[in-house]
Amino acid sequence: MKKKLAVLLAAAMMMGAMTGCGSSAKTETTAAETKAEETTAAEAAEKILHGAGIYDVEIRHISGDLTDNYDPSNRVLNLSDATFRSSSVAAIGVAAHECGHAIQDAESYAPLKI
Repeated sequence: MKKKLAVLLAAAMMMGAMTGCGSSAKTETTAAETKAEETTAAEAAEKILHGAGIYDVEIRHISGDLTDNYDPSNRVLNLSDATFRSSSVAAIGVAAHECGHAIQDAESYAPLKI
């Protein structure tokens, strides 16, 4: 399970970097983007969290662009307008990236506590 989690986190970090996390790039869906069986980013986030044994993190829609975040103080994963209902690979990558922070929190990852 730990090996699968490490692979998942690595994939989430790569997807986050590829989608411009932390930059002013927008996550827009085009006809050419690959769909993930029409699973929304919110649904994917729930599957990732449950797969990691995390059931006490709420997934919420938050308005705005590039507002995706994990709030460890309230155990809430916020997904933006462009991410929450989207089934694009980019949106699912952003959601997976935020799930990585929730997993870090659940495992008391020290740098997250700073």
